[in-house]
Amino acid sequence: MNHTAEPELQLGIPGGFHSLGLDLGPEAQVEQLWSIAKEIWPTGSDFQREVAFHSYREMADHALAESSFYAGFCLGETPDGRLTTASMLARLDPLDEPDAELSARGLFEALSANDSNTVEEIRVPAGPGVLVLCGLQWQSEPGDDTAPSLPLARADVYLPLPRMGRLLVLSLTTPSLPDLPFYVSLLSKTAHDLTVSSGGAETGSGPDSGDGKRNAVAEHVRADFG
Repeated sequence: MNHTAEPELQLGIPGGFHSLGLDLGPEAQVEQLWSIAKEIWPTGSDFQREVAFHSYREMADHALAESSFYAGFCLGETPDGRLTTASMLARLDPLDEPDAELSARGLFEALSANDSNTVEEIRVPAGPGVLVLCGLQWQSEPGDDTAPSLPLARADVYLPLPRMGRLLVLSLTTPSLPDLPFYVSLLSKTAHDLTVSSGGAETGSGPDSGDGKRNAVAEHVRADFG
């Protein structure tokens, strides 16, 4: 009897991102999240680490609810001393159109219908795709306009993978708006380096932001994605 190996996605996450352990069992994930909390707060109090742990667990639960297979975040300091952070999600959606070119074109047209999106057609070794940039407003209390809010920038990459019959969606969100071009470059590297392997062989297959700001960021993006 002949067995055909299922295509396998190999996705490299940029260094510096802490995995929230979506691929782990419950006990192992708890250990992973506590380990991150201790690393982030090496000299902090038990209370600070506990608050961090529960925040990470909530992030992981939210990612699983969105059918993500990876969730992670990074937290660091820029050369000029600013705190910078971002989160990354990856999921695989069903792919209805087996032709990657047609699928990417359909995505581009559908996503361009939203005027708040900056949409770019991209091409990586795995094939054609679409990049979307947009601004978001995070509400601490949804539905309460007086509650504290935080402006966010988000970049999404959509890559049809016909060999797997899936649409790969990579999402990166950051409140560190000046650092968006840097984070997009990390997203670009992840998209460029991914491979789909089979049978042992690998083949590459904001709010208040005007058009001028979106276009400036898009120029950075074009440089990264080519």
